[in-house]
Amino acid sequence: METELKNIATDLAYKLGGVLTITTVIAYSVDFKLFLNPFIGVGFGILIILFGIYSIIQSKKENSGIISFKEAFKSYFITISLGYFIGSLTTILVFVIIDPDAAKILDEELLVMSKEMMEGFGMSKEIIAISLEEASKKSNFSISSISLQYVMNLAFFSVIGTLVSLIFKKESK
Repeated sequence: METELKNIATDLAYKLGGVLTITTVIAYSVDFKLFLNPFIGVGFGILIILFGIYSIIQSKKENSGIISFKEAFKSYFITISLGYFIGSLTTILVFVIIDPDAAKILDEELLVMSKEMMEGFGMSKEIIAISLEEASKKSNFSISSISLQYVMNLAFFSVIGTLVSLIFKKESK
């Protein structure tokens, strides 16, 4: 079961990575400012979670409908961590290597959006200026920022994976 579980999860991880790569390239090709749309980010997140859930379902089906919490979580985690890693590498490739100017434009747009949001919350001009000064010192599309985002999102997806694994586990009697 262990080898089959890893094979299923790895296969689905490569498929997830491929889907994330294709959608990233398409979004970049259509209009790279789509990456500023929060619905796109939520869509990517839902896609990743659905692939993890599907991995658990396939692993459970392979083992006659019986899967432990550990096996369910392992199947989920292998799928999302490897698949999302491939997607993150694609983002690095696009915004760090191929078109770093697009990353600079997106960073500028994010600063404008942040300023408008802070003004909407009624923050003072001094606090806004300090916040924007600090935010302008780093790129949201650098290797370190994308890597940090990967780790933070992986922790979030793991919490969801824990809950999903508890739901789908079915121990043998």
